[in-house]
Amino acid sequence: MFRNFAVAAAIALGIWVLAASAGPSSNVGSWQVDSRHSDAQIITDGTTNYGKTKINITLGFARIAGDLKVDNDDPSKSRVDLHIYPATSMTEPIGEDGKFKSSWLANQANHTMLCFHSKQLTRTADGQLQAKGDLTLVRVDRNVEVPDPSAAYSGPTYGPPIINRVTRELTFVFNLPAEGKAQEDGAIEASGSTKAFREDFPQLVKAVLNSMWPPVVLDKSCTVPDPSEAYSGAKCTGTFLETPNELASVGFPTGALNPGAADYPSQQDINAVVGERVEIALHLRLTPGAEGHMSAGN
Repeated sequence: MFRNFAVAAAIALGIWVLAASAGPSSNVGSWQVDSRHSDAQIITDGTTNYGKTKINITLGFARIAGDLKVDNDDPSKSRVDLHIYPATSMTEPIGEDGKFKSSWLANQANHTMLCFHSKQLTRTADGQLQAKGDLTLVRVDRNVEVPDPSAAYSGPTYGPPIINRVTRELTFVFNLPAEGKAQEDGAIEASGSTKAFREDFPQLVKAVLNSMWPPVVLDKSCTVPDPSEAYSGAKCTGTFLETPNELASVGFPTGALNPGAADYPSQQDINAVVGERVEIALHLRLTPGAEGHMSAGN
């Protein structure tokens, strides 16, 4: 009888250990990225204090679209699919094949998009979700065509698009909140990050360093004034995310400067953007949703 009790206790202990290995962040189910309330922070390395001190520099912020599924019973069914792109529009302007989705954006000089598709998801010892998969850089460039000197100048004219796609294997680590931390509408706040080094993915580092990252406005809401009032344009509110204005001093493009952005510490005496690595830090709001698999090449 004692032997039977010991076996039962061992089985119970094994079940408890398995449950514990899932960690506190075991929000199972299908989730969709709320693009209006999510962003990706693009970070690289640099120096300050005239080259004496190494620092992290935020190059810009990007929008995110995608979905995530967590299945603790069958990890092979778990997956993460993400698109990360500059905030030129609310939806991604190009597909993973580099073809334009929005015709009115086709006259821009270049487009950059990062596409991640997981191949394997595992739990870390502390319960974080580790997603190993392919990160594809999709870059569309167009050369500027020199206009006829005798013709009236009407702005830059671009040649046909040149599409480049490069894929490397990377790992994102996600931190999901504990069960019961959902908001009233069932949404949860999560974070994730990955890091790539120039020697392993030089195309990615070069692309993000040379891309324009317009400001991201989260939860943007605009109202039109009453017709009886003097017209002053639509009034908009939202959370404004933008690169620190010190980047302009070292020759990197930034959006309109935001003097009220006090959330980010001043980076004094930047004299070099080294660019040996790129880190992508995700700030996600996930809403419960049906499986809308964002397959490669869509």
